[in-house]
Amino acid sequence: MSDIRAEPLSPIDAATLWPQLGRLDTEVLATRGGESLLVRSGLAATGLTRLPRVPRTAVLGVKRGLGYRGVVVVKELAGGAGWEAVSLRLAREKDDEAVTALLTGAANEVAARGGRTLSLRAAEGSPHKEAIRRAGCMAYRLERLHAVPAAHPAATDSRFRPATRADRHGIFRLYCRAVPEHIRRQEAPTQQEWRAVLDSFDAGREFVLERDGAIVAWVGMGERESRILEDGTGEGVADAALALVESAGPHHGTLVLAEDQVSLEREADTRGYTPLGVRLVFARRMALLNPLKEVAAVPAESLALPQ
Repeated sequence: MSDIRAEPLSPIDAATLWPQLGRLDTEVLATRGGESLLVRSGLAATGLTRLPRVPRTAVLGVKRGLGYRGVVVVKELAGGAGWEAVSLRLAREKDDEAVTALLTGAANEVAARGGRTLSLRAAEGSPHKEAIRRAGCMAYRLERLHAVPAAHPAATDSRFRPATRADRHGIFRLYCRAVPEHIRRQEAPTQQEWRAVLDSFDAGREFVLERDGAIVAWVGMGERESRILEDGTGEGVADAALALVESAGPHHGTLVLAEDQVSLEREADTRGYTPLGVRLVFARRMALLNPLKEVAAVPAESLALPQ
Protein backbone atom coordinates (compact mmCIF):
# COMPACT_ATOMS: atom_id res chain seq x y z
CA MET A 1 0.00 0.00 0.00
CA SER A 2 1.40 3.39 -0.99
CA ASP A 3 2.09 5.99 1.66
CA ILE A 4 -0.53 8.68 1.03
CA ARG A 5 -1.45 11.41 3.51
CA ALA A 6 -4.47 13.58 4.11
CA GLU A 7 -3.63 17.25 4.47
CA PRO A 8 -5.75 19.82 6.35
CA LEU A 9 -7.37 22.38 4.05
CA SER A 10 -7.65 26.05 4.86
CA PRO A 11 -11.15 27.61 4.92
CA ILE A 12 -10.39 29.19 1.53
CA ASP A 13 -9.41 25.75 0.15
CA ALA A 14 -12.67 24.37 1.55
CA ALA A 15 -14.63 27.03 -0.33
CA THR A 16 -12.84 26.34 -3.62
CA LEU A 17 -13.44 22.60 -3.13
CA TRP A 18 -17.21 23.12 -3.27
CA PRO A 19 -17.46 23.12 -7.12
CA GLN A 20 -15.61 19.77 -7.18
CA LEU A 21 -17.93 17.93 -4.79
CA GLY A 22 -19.94 16.58 -7.73
CA ARG A 23 -16.93 14.47 -8.69
CA LEU A 24 -16.67 13.11 -5.14
CA ASP A 25 -19.92 11.18 -5.50
CA THR A 26 -19.22 8.17 -3.24
CA GLU A 27 -20.54 8.96 0.24
CA VAL A 28 -18.82 6.76 2.82
CA LEU A 29 -20.55 8.30 5.86
CA ALA A 30 -24.00 9.72 6.36
CA THR A 31 -24.00 13.31 5.08
CA ARG A 32 -25.25 14.90 8.33
CA GLY A 33 -24.72 18.45 7.04
CA GLY A 34 -21.07 18.00 6.05
CA GLU A 35 -21.39 19.95 2.81
CA SER A 36 -23.12 22.81 4.61
CA LEU A 37 -20.24 23.03 7.10
CA LEU A 38 -17.79 23.01 4.21
CA VAL A 39 -19.38 26.03 2.55
CA ARG A 40 -19.99 27.97 5.77
CA SER A 41 -16.38 27.56 6.93
CA GLY A 42 -15.24 28.92 3.56
CA LEU A 43 -17.59 31.90 3.80
CA ALA A 44 -16.40 32.64 7.32
CA ALA A 45 -12.86 33.04 5.99
CA THR A 46 -13.96 35.80 3.62
CA GLY A 47 -14.84 38.07 6.56
CA LEU A 48 -18.56 38.21 5.78
CA THR A 49 -20.66 39.08 8.80
CA ARG A 50 -24.08 37.98 10.01
CA LEU A 51 -23.37 34.36 9.17
CA PRO A 52 -24.90 31.55 11.25
CA ARG A 53 -22.65 30.24 13.98
CA VAL A 54 -20.09 27.90 12.42
CA PRO A 55 -19.05 24.96 14.63
CA ARG A 56 -15.34 24.39 15.04
CA THR A 57 -14.52 22.25 12.01
CA ALA A 58 -11.59 20.68 10.21
CA VAL A 59 -11.53 19.68 6.55
CA LEU A 60 -8.87 17.30 5.19
CA GLY A 61 -8.28 16.10 1.67
CA VAL A 62 -6.24 13.58 -0.28
CA LYS A 63 -5.20 15.30 -3.48
CA ARG A 64 -4.88 13.81 -6.95
CA GLY A 65 -3.26 16.34 -9.25
CA LEU A 66 -5.43 19.45 -9.20
CA GLY A 67 -8.39 17.47 -7.88
CA TYR A 68 -9.10 15.25 -4.88
CA ARG A 69 -9.29 11.50 -4.29
CA GLY A 70 -11.30 12.15 -1.16
CA VAL A 71 -12.27 14.67 1.49
CA VAL A 72 -13.47 14.39 5.10
CA VAL A 73 -15.23 16.96 7.30
CA VAL A 74 -15.04 16.66 11.09
CA LYS A 75 -16.70 18.93 13.64
CA GLU A 76 -16.20 19.56 17.32
CA LEU A 77 -19.05 18.41 19.54
CA ALA A 78 -20.34 20.14 22.67
CA GLY A 79 -17.91 20.16 25.57
CA GLY A 80 -14.84 19.85 23.35
CA ALA A 81 -14.03 16.27 24.37
CA GLY A 82 -15.43 14.62 21.25
CA TRP A 83 -15.35 15.25 17.51
CA GLU A 84 -17.43 13.59 14.80
CA ALA A 85 -16.65 12.84 11.17
CA VAL A 86 -19.86 14.11 9.54
CA SER A 87 -18.97 13.51 5.89
CA LEU A 88 -16.40 11.49 3.96
CA ARG A 89 -16.58 11.47 0.16
CA LEU A 90 -14.52 9.69 -2.48
CA ALA A 91 -13.92 10.15 -6.20
CA ARG A 92 -13.94 6.35 -6.70
CA GLU A 93 -16.50 3.77 -5.65
CA LYS A 94 -13.91 2.15 -3.36
CA ASP A 95 -10.59 3.63 -2.28
CA ASP A 96 -9.37 2.02 0.95
CA GLU A 97 -6.10 3.95 0.94
CA ALA A 98 -7.89 7.31 0.83
CA VAL A 99 -10.44 6.34 3.52
CA THR A 100 -7.72 5.19 5.93
CA ALA A 101 -5.54 8.22 5.20
CA LEU A 102 -8.43 10.66 5.66
CA LEU A 103 -9.56 9.21 9.00
CA THR A 104 -6.00 8.85 10.29
CA GLY A 105 -5.29 12.46 9.36
CA ALA A 106 -8.56 13.56 10.96
CA ALA A 107 -7.68 11.74 14.20
CA ASN A 108 -4.27 13.44 14.31
CA GLU A 109 -5.90 16.83 13.72
CA VAL A 110 -8.47 16.23 16.46
CA ALA A 111 -5.77 15.16 18.93
CA ALA A 112 -3.74 18.27 18.10
CA ARG A 113 -6.80 20.39 18.94
CA GLY A 114 -7.29 18.72 22.32
CA GLY A 115 -10.05 16.26 21.38
CA ARG A 116 -10.16 12.85 23.04
CA THR A 117 -12.53 10.94 20.76
CA LEU A 118 -13.30 10.80 17.04
CA SER A 119 -16.61 9.12 16.20
CA LEU A 120 -18.44 8.32 12.96
CA ARG A 121 -21.39 6.35 11.62
CA ALA A 122 -21.38 4.05 8.60
CA ALA A 123 -23.74 1.44 7.15
CA GLU A 124 -23.32 -2.04 8.64
CA GLY A 125 -22.61 -3.59 5.24
CA SER A 126 -20.34 -0.80 4.02
CA PRO A 127 -17.52 -1.95 1.69
CA HIS A 128 -15.34 0.64 3.44
CA LYS A 129 -15.65 -0.98 6.88
CA GLU A 130 -12.19 -2.58 6.91
CA ALA A 131 -10.55 0.67 5.76
CA ILE A 132 -12.29 2.47 8.62
CA ARG A 133 -10.98 -0.09 11.09
CA ARG A 134 -7.44 0.24 9.74
CA ALA A 135 -7.62 3.91 10.73
CA GLY A 136 -8.02 2.82 14.36
CA CYS A 137 -11.81 3.30 14.55
CA MET A 138 -13.58 0.44 16.33
CA ALA A 139 -17.30 -0.32 16.05
CA TYR A 140 -18.95 -0.51 19.47
CA ARG A 141 -22.69 -0.09 18.85
CA LEU A 142 -25.46 -0.79 16.36
CA GLU A 143 -28.19 1.70 15.44
CA ARG A 144 -31.35 0.41 13.78
CA LEU A 145 -33.22 2.86 11.56
CA HIS A 146 -37.03 2.79 11.26
CA ALA A 147 -39.33 4.84 9.04
CA VAL A 148 -41.90 6.68 11.14
CA PRO A 149 -45.50 6.00 10.01
CA ALA A 150 -47.76 8.78 8.76
CA ALA A 151 -48.07 11.63 11.23
CA HIS A 152 -50.94 11.65 13.70
CA PRO A 153 -52.58 14.71 15.29
CA ALA A 154 -50.65 16.00 18.29
CA ALA A 155 -51.86 14.46 21.52
CA THR A 156 -53.41 17.11 23.74
CA ASP A 157 -52.75 15.09 26.89
CA SER A 158 -49.07 14.29 26.21
CA ARG A 159 -47.14 13.94 29.45
CA PHE A 160 -43.94 15.19 27.83
CA ARG A 161 -42.79 18.79 28.18
CA PRO A 162 -40.03 20.72 26.37
CA ALA A 163 -36.63 20.16 27.97
CA THR A 164 -34.74 23.06 29.53
CA ARG A 165 -31.09 23.63 30.35
CA ALA A 166 -31.83 22.66 33.95
CA ASP A 167 -32.76 19.15 32.77
CA ARG A 168 -29.26 18.33 31.48
CA HIS A 169 -28.13 16.51 34.62
CA GLY A 170 -31.40 14.60 34.88
CA ILE A 171 -31.08 13.46 31.24
CA PHE A 172 -27.53 12.29 31.94
CA ARG A 173 -28.75 10.28 34.93
CA LEU A 174 -31.44 8.75 32.70
CA TYR A 175 -28.74 7.85 30.17
CA CYS A 176 -26.75 6.11 32.92
CA ARG A 177 -29.80 4.02 33.86
CA ALA A 178 -30.99 3.26 30.33
CA VAL A 179 -27.74 2.44 28.48
CA PRO A 180 -25.72 -0.71 29.24
CA GLU A 181 -22.54 -0.13 31.20
CA HIS A 182 -20.17 -1.47 28.52
CA ILE A 183 -21.55 1.13 26.07
CA ARG A 184 -21.32 3.97 28.60
CA ARG A 185 -17.70 3.14 29.38
CA GLN A 186 -16.90 3.38 25.68
CA GLU A 187 -18.74 6.54 24.66
CA ALA A 188 -19.51 8.65 27.73
CA PRO A 189 -17.72 7.77 30.99
CA THR A 190 -18.14 11.41 32.12
CA GLN A 191 -20.88 14.01 31.84
CA GLN A 192 -18.62 16.14 29.60
CA GLU A 193 -18.35 13.30 27.09
CA TRP A 194 -22.09 12.75 27.37
CA ARG A 195 -22.55 16.32 26.11
CA ALA A 196 -20.64 15.28 22.98
CA VAL A 197 -22.83 12.19 22.49
CA LEU A 198 -25.98 14.28 22.91
CA ASP A 199 -24.68 16.86 20.43
CA SER A 200 -23.99 14.12 17.87
CA PHE A 201 -27.72 13.31 17.89
CA ASP A 202 -28.41 16.69 16.21
CA ALA A 203 -31.55 17.06 18.33
CA GLY A 204 -32.81 20.61 17.81
CA ARG A 205 -35.89 19.89 19.93
CA GLU A 206 -35.92 17.92 23.16
CA PHE A 207 -38.76 16.71 25.39
CA VAL A 208 -38.72 15.00 28.78
CA LEU A 209 -41.17 13.03 30.90
CA GLU A 210 -40.88 13.27 34.68
CA ARG A 211 -42.13 10.95 37.39
CA ASP A 212 -41.56 11.40 41.14
CA GLY A 213 -39.08 14.19 40.49
CA ALA A 214 -36.89 12.15 38.11
CA ILE A 215 -36.73 12.17 34.31
CA VAL A 216 -37.83 8.74 33.08
CA ALA A 217 -37.91 9.43 29.32
CA TRP A 218 -36.31 11.78 26.80
CA VAL A 219 -37.18 12.37 23.14
CA GLY A 220 -34.85 14.27 20.82
CA MET A 221 -35.82 15.39 17.31
CA GLY A 222 -33.60 16.72 14.56
CA GLU A 223 -34.23 17.67 10.94
CA ARG A 224 -34.35 14.02 9.86
CA GLU A 225 -33.93 11.76 12.87
CA SER A 226 -35.61 11.21 16.22
CA ARG A 227 -34.26 9.34 19.25
CA ILE A 228 -35.71 8.06 22.50
CA LEU A 229 -34.19 7.31 25.89
CA GLU A 230 -36.32 5.59 28.54
CA ASP A 231 -35.41 3.43 31.50
CA GLY A 232 -38.27 0.92 31.13
CA THR A 233 -39.66 1.54 34.60
CA GLY A 234 -42.93 3.24 33.70
CA GLU A 235 -45.98 1.67 32.13
CA GLY A 236 -47.05 3.37 28.91
CA VAL A 237 -43.88 5.48 28.66
CA ALA A 238 -42.67 3.88 25.40
CA ASP A 239 -46.12 4.26 23.86
CA ALA A 240 -46.25 7.95 24.83
CA ALA A 241 -42.74 8.58 23.47
CA LEU A 242 -43.56 6.98 20.11
CA ALA A 243 -46.81 8.93 19.90
CA LEU A 244 -44.83 12.13 20.40
CA VAL A 245 -42.39 11.18 17.61
CA GLU A 246 -45.30 10.47 15.26
CA SER A 247 -47.12 13.72 15.99
CA ALA A 248 -44.26 16.20 16.40
CA GLY A 249 -41.27 14.57 14.68
CA PRO A 250 -39.76 15.55 11.32
CA HIS A 251 -41.84 14.97 8.18
CA HIS A 252 -40.86 11.62 6.62
CA GLY A 253 -38.50 11.22 9.57
CA THR A 254 -36.50 8.27 10.84
CA LEU A 255 -36.49 6.80 14.33
CA VAL A 256 -33.05 5.65 15.49
CA LEU A 257 -33.00 2.85 18.06
CA ALA A 258 -29.90 1.28 19.61
CA GLU A 259 -29.48 -2.48 19.61
CA ASP A 260 -30.26 -2.68 23.34
CA GLN A 261 -33.67 -0.96 22.96
CA VAL A 262 -35.41 -4.25 22.21
CA SER A 263 -38.72 -3.54 23.98
CA LEU A 264 -38.98 -0.12 22.34
CA GLU A 265 -38.28 -1.66 18.93
CA ARG A 266 -40.99 -4.27 19.56
CA GLU A 267 -43.47 -1.51 20.44
CA ALA A 268 -42.50 0.45 17.31
CA ASP A 269 -43.08 -2.65 15.19
CA THR A 270 -46.62 -3.03 16.50
CA ARG A 271 -47.30 0.64 15.64
CA GLY A 272 -46.29 0.19 12.00
CA TYR A 273 -42.68 1.42 11.93
CA THR A 274 -40.76 0.04 8.93
CA PRO A 275 -37.13 -1.15 9.30
CA LEU A 276 -34.80 0.76 6.96
CA GLY A 277 -31.37 -0.62 7.79
CA VAL A 278 -28.60 -0.81 10.35
CA ARG A 279 -25.52 1.33 10.84
CA LEU A 280 -22.44 0.98 13.00
CA VAL A 281 -21.13 3.59 15.39
CA PHE A 282 -17.32 3.74 15.37
CA ALA A 283 -15.00 5.56 17.76
CA ARG A 284 -11.30 6.12 18.10
CA ARG A 285 -9.92 7.25 21.45
CA MET A 286 -6.77 9.31 21.51
CA ALA A 287 -4.22 10.41 24.08
CA LEU A 288 -3.79 14.14 24.55
CA LEU A 289 -0.82 15.59 22.72
CA ASN A 290 1.19 17.41 25.40
CA PRO A 291 4.52 18.59 23.96
CA LEU A 292 7.44 18.30 26.36
CA LYS A 293 9.02 21.51 27.56
CA GLU A 294 12.59 22.19 26.55
CA VAL A 295 15.09 21.52 29.30
CA ALA A 296 18.57 22.88 29.77
CA ALA A 297 21.48 20.66 30.74
CA VAL A 298 22.78 21.37 34.25
CA PRO A 299 26.53 20.87 34.91
CA ALA A 300 27.12 18.13 37.46
CA GLU A 301 29.41 20.29 39.61
CA SER A 302 26.58 22.76 40.24
CA LEU A 303 24.48 20.15 42.04
CA ALA A 304 24.66 19.91 45.82
CA LEU A 305 25.92 16.49 46.86
CA PRO A 306 24.60 14.74 49.97
CA GLN A 307 26.98 14.77 52.92
